Amino acid sequence: MPRLPSSRRGVVWFRWKILITISTALCILALFCINRQSNSTATTTTLSSSLSVARSRIPLVKYSGDRPKLAFLFLARRDLPLDFMWDRFFKSADQRNFSIYVHSIPGFVFDESSTRSHFFYNRQLKNSIEVVWGESSMIAAERLLLASALEDPSNQRFVLLSDSCVPLYDFGYIYRYLVSSPKSFVDSFLDKDNRYTMKMFPVIRKEKWRKGSQWISLIRSHAEVIVNDDTVFPVFQKFCKRSIPLDPKKNWLYLKKRRHNCIPDEHYVQTLLTVSTNSYQNLPFSSCISNPLIFRIHFLHPNLDGLFRCVAWKMKWNGEQ
Repeated sequence: MPRLPSSRRGVVWFRWKILITISTALCILALFCINRQSNSTATTTTLSSSLSVARSRIPLVKYSGDRPKLAFLFLARRDLPLDFMWDRFFKSADQRNFSIYVHSIPGFVFDESSTRSHFFYNRQLKNSIEVVWGESSMIAAERLLLASALEDPSNQRFVLLSDSCVPLYDFGYIYRYLVSSPKSFVDSFLDKDNRYTMKMFPVIRKEKWRKGSQWISLIRSHAEVIVNDDTVFPVFQKFCKRSIPLDPKKNWLYLKKRRHNCIPDEHYVQTLLTVSTNSYQNLPFSSCISNPLIFRIHFLHPNLDGLFRCVAWKMKWNGEQ
């Protein structure tokens, strides 16, 4: 059998190398996708399991005591840099009037080495998850905090705070203000950023889509609505995702491809409460996002800016300044 010329053999061998390289790359890509999907499924399963366990512990008996508690829920990146201010705040309170829950990175423990306040000792959730800014993990962590706090029937008001929030008044004033009101305090207004997508229909209709501050105060019945939600949250997981890169230097990629951008924690609670009630009818809204007219119905009230102030810190949510 005649042998191919050396130049021809070189061409054939080069083609084989290209084919092998492409095949290897496709195999690696396929394995990466399978692993990513597996990790995502595992995370979702773990979250669902943790939430289901917490739900099962929530008492069904209505609270009949005369000393309702404020549950302070801190969503922290790691530690609490302003713990010394909260220490002073809680020292002025009767410990029977409040409870504390902290969601931090998995494995982080609040003790003498990590906090300056004994009020936070061992107050971290044992079922915490990894949280990434602009993803549904943020609202998943909020739900875990609420579920843990709902296990105590005496917790009747729930205040969600970041690690950069500070109280503007003493405990007594804030306690009386929140406990005496039958309303939740939720900042909510119409969204002008076009973050809604028709893929959310029919679970979430466009006229039910809302935006507002992540930091809220809830009465117990509304906290239960959020924890027991199995309808709206999956839609947010699937269709409300951040597309702006965590690295600001790469924002041009987002602008170039014009991807749909959605920040779940700025919409979830507001939209869920809108979807879950029939009380949102003929309500006035401001057309100015920066200064919204907050609607006042039987469960909603202005936001918490008058009681707490959250300042900007040069800290990171998994890479986000």
